Amino acid sequence: MSVQIQQTPATRSRPARRARRPEIDGLRAVAVALVVLYHVTTGRVSGGVDVFLVLSGFFLVPTLAGQFRRTGRVRPLAAVARTLSRLVPLAALVLAVTAVVSAWVVPMSRWPEIAAHLLSSVTFTENVRLVHEAVDYNASNAAASPVQQFWSLSVQVQVLLAVPLVVAAGGAVLHRLGLGPLARPVLIAAVSAVTAASLAWSVASTAEDQQAAYFSTLPRLWELGVGALVALVLAGVRPGRWLARLLGWGGLLALVACGAVLDGAHTFPGWQASWPVLCAVAVVVAADAGGRFGVHRLLTLPPVQWLGARSYALYLWHWPVLVLYLVHSERESPSAAGAVAVVGLSFVLAAVTHGLVERPAGDRLRAGRPAAALLAVAACTVPVGATGALATAWFDRQAARTAQMVEDPAYPGAVALAGSDVRTGGVTGVDPIPPATVIRDDWPSLPGSTCATDEEVLDPVPAVTEICRQGPDDSAHRVVVVGDSHAAEWLVPFGLLGERNDWQVFSIVRGGCNLSTESEFIQEGWPDFAECAAWRARLVDHIVALRPDLVVSLGTRTAPGPEKEVLPPGFVAAWQQLSDAGIRVIGLRDNPRHEQDVPECLDRAPDDSTACTVARTDVYADEVLEEAAETLPPGVELLDTSSYFCTDVVCPAVVGNVRVYMDSHHVTSTYMRTVTPLLERDLLRMTGW
Repeated sequence: MSVQIQQTPATRSRPARRARRPEIDGLRAVAVALVVLYHVTTGRVSGGVDVFLVLSGFFLVPTLAGQFRRTGRVRPLAAVARTLSRLVPLAALVLAVTAVVSAWVVPMSRWPEIAAHLLSSVTFTENVRLVHEAVDYNASNAAASPVQQFWSLSVQVQVLLAVPLVVAAGGAVLHRLGLGPLARPVLIAAVSAVTAASLAWSVASTAEDQQAAYFSTLPRLWELGVGALVALVLAGVRPGRWLARLLGWGGLLALVACGAVLDGAHTFPGWQASWPVLCAVAVVVAADAGGRFGVHRLLTLPPVQWLGARSYALYLWHWPVLVLYLVHSERESPSAAGAVAVVGLSFVLAAVTHGLVERPAGDRLRAGRPAAALLAVAACTVPVGATGALATAWFDRQAARTAQMVEDPAYPGAVALAGSDVRTGGVTGVDPIPPATVIRDDWPSLPGSTCATDEEVLDPVPAVTEICRQGPDDSAHRVVVVGDSHAAEWLVPFGLLGERNDWQVFSIVRGGCNLSTESEFIQEGWPDFAECAAWRARLVDHIVALRPDLVVSLGTRTAPGPEKEVLPPGFVAAWQQLSDAGIRVIGLRDNPRHEQDVPECLDRAPDDSTACTVARTDVYADEVLEEAAETLPPGVELLDTSSYFCTDVVCPAVVGNVRVYMDSHHVTSTYMRTVTPLLERDLLRMTGW
């Protein structure tokens, strides 16, 4: 595919060959060294990835413009083939090795996440998946993916694939209008406009939702645009010797300090990301104009050049090596010896795969025809993509089988705690459910419900409330379940009880927010604090408007570790408002919370579920219920649900052959189904229905 452009005498003349810029390879070395160093030692954001984005833009657009200037043609297929030939072979190898090692190291409960991230990475949409997880409360407990580093590569590839097509289309328009000689100023104007728009969007979206903006392509596009503008406007500019020294050394030192000064993980990619971007620009503009004391003398040293040539391989390898080491060692951060081992192994893998895969595969593919290169590149991705797709399909089948097994007598679940023969573990010869490979997705829902979203304008943010409804309006009773994810767990049994007893059930749920007059979980300054406050401000009005017979909310809050169960005063204040409106309220005692991730604990000790239990006295403080009985507003009662999860001594991880927890504190939907008969017994006694 090509776009023919009319040539002028100037474009027919053969331009001088572009001089090599070894200092840019040195800048790559510094950037990747900072990325690895900060990831392994502090976990902070270094700004190195922003440098890579700037350099991608620096080489991309001018390369296409030069092709247009020399030949009058823009061949997007050739540009795409060249880019993918350089990036994909090594990326596919890293993904394949990571998948194999993950199957050995990562607990089975994390396998579906690994499969999903593999699919996203091999299709260069990992940043899109991470954006989804950033805004999805259900994914908030996901551990770091060993292929998460592909987010920045995904951003670059998406841009590197789109820009050649856009430039080709622009070239065709200029050719049709006879404006070929104006290509350069038009290109500069277009890149400037896109860069400015992206920067404005980056600032706005970072302020609104920094976690989602961090991984998104559009808020990052301006960083590539800055690199492109530097190449288009300043490529031939060389500052004076003293200015070059100031720019070069100042840019390099400021880049090294960036990660220590800025909290990029919580402020990028807004205007704060201009720090590493401008540092990269300063070094690129300084080039080799600083003379014998210029920064290029450092950046062109043989060891720095060696690292710069292998920067791509080191960037790809260091992250899975680090994450898989942490998983295997059950650590949150590496020890000193572990950090040295991670860095050393990453360097070895980068050196070996650069020489055996990256260089030979890239050179061979780029030397061939673009169509053949693209076919070869696609073939590289097939094994990883097929593995991810087949694994995902298998996990889906396991989830479907689990849904069919919940009525099996071999899986009594919570009912086993109420029997004369209490069974808190598994059943011999029968695997407990849900399987570890699907337990992370066993979230609750209100089956057969319809939902509507109400948005009211408040200052500083609107109040957005989603209300879901199950059952007809002429039902015998109307129940509203309201609160955070711990209240949402009860949607499963309440949905079943609604169908069984002719109740209409409503849900008003928001992650991290409860029926309360103050925040019980999300602290001021955290993401979503203002949105949660706005949601709470209108919550009682929404509930009263539904005219319910009963409101069900979280009644106490448990905590992992030494902290004891409490009755938050904000709960009581909100209940008072409903009591004043003549609405009855039942507060459900919170379920246990563990200090460790329970599914991972069970993966490590599958035949000894007692290793993953917690003592009842470490979770519950019975005096809380006794004290609350004297202070509760009229029409408000607390339902002690501790017997649904615990014996008199312990709170097990497996009850009646059903796994209780999907992480450290959320109960599986499968287990909550088995709670239904116990809840029905107690609820009907309290309500008299």
